[in-house]
Amino acid sequence: MRTDKQVYSIFSANPAWLFELTGLHWPGNCQWKSVAFKAIEHTSDGILYPDAIDKPLVVTEIQAQFDPYIYGRVVSEMALLQRQESNRDVQGIILFFEANLDPRIRPWCNIVQAFYLDELLSDLARRAPEHPLVAVFQPVILADEEVLEKQAPKYYNYIKNSDVPEHALQALLDVYVNWLEQRFARYGKKEIEDMLMGALPDLRETQSGKDLMLLGKIEGKREGKVEGKIEGKIEGKIEGKIENLLLIMEAKFGRLSQAVIQRVSALDSCEHVDRICLQVVRLESVEAIDWT
Repeated sequence: MRTDKQVYSIFSANPAWLFELTGLHWPGNCQWKSVAFKAIEHTSDGILYPDAIDKPLVVTEIQAQFDPYIYGRVVSEMALLQRQESNRDVQGIILFFEANLDPRIRPWCNIVQAFYLDELLSDLARRAPEHPLVAVFQPVILADEEVLEKQAPKYYNYIKNSDVPEHALQALLDVYVNWLEQRFARYGKKEIEDMLMGALPDLRETQSGKDLMLLGKIEGKREGKVEGKIEGKIEGKIEGKIENLLLIMEAKFGRLSQAVIQRVSALDSCEHVDRICLQVVRLESVEAIDWT
């Protein structure tokens, strides 16, 4: 499953969650930034900049796979960041999804703090079982798919009814639905929608539900079905999916450039087309699309 960008999305929506989860001292208001390090031709997606300049910058790495060089990379980023920021204090943390992913490379593991997401979430679940962070990670950490499918509406409700700012709430809902779609890749969008709609009839009022409905309405019109019926799943082979995607993009963004048309036409899998399609209905411009 793709997880790194989603985790960054969660913590950038509300940086305080990272400190709540890890138990690190909260430095006050801060921003999550992406920083380019020209010396090593690398861009870090996880630098926390506290508003208070006397608080350290935090280089944060999310790690869902084993990487024996992860500590060295974080230490390099810490050194380069400190140079770029005029010797401002820095610290580094790695959030491993589980302990067996930690290579514990000395001496760097004595400099960079390591945390294990599964253990942190288990502890948080004992203290606050309905916490939105506990809920949003269930599609990643819950091993039994049958249990996950049955519990999916409950966890969605925990997120939806949580007392968090609107922008953070939407980020959680979008990540949760995305992870469900990845976990149940054999299902179409209609099946995912049904999984949630059974216990959550008001899903239609959320942004994630509206995204699913928009895709369904467009497909329904193309097939001559009743307007407004939620279809969600785009039928057909890759060529048909690409044609549908181009129509959706033209409806959303207007006339497309030849470069964009060529890029869409070059998509080589149904899964890739579907990922782009989900982005299109949520984004405000072609330039914001992540084509990977």
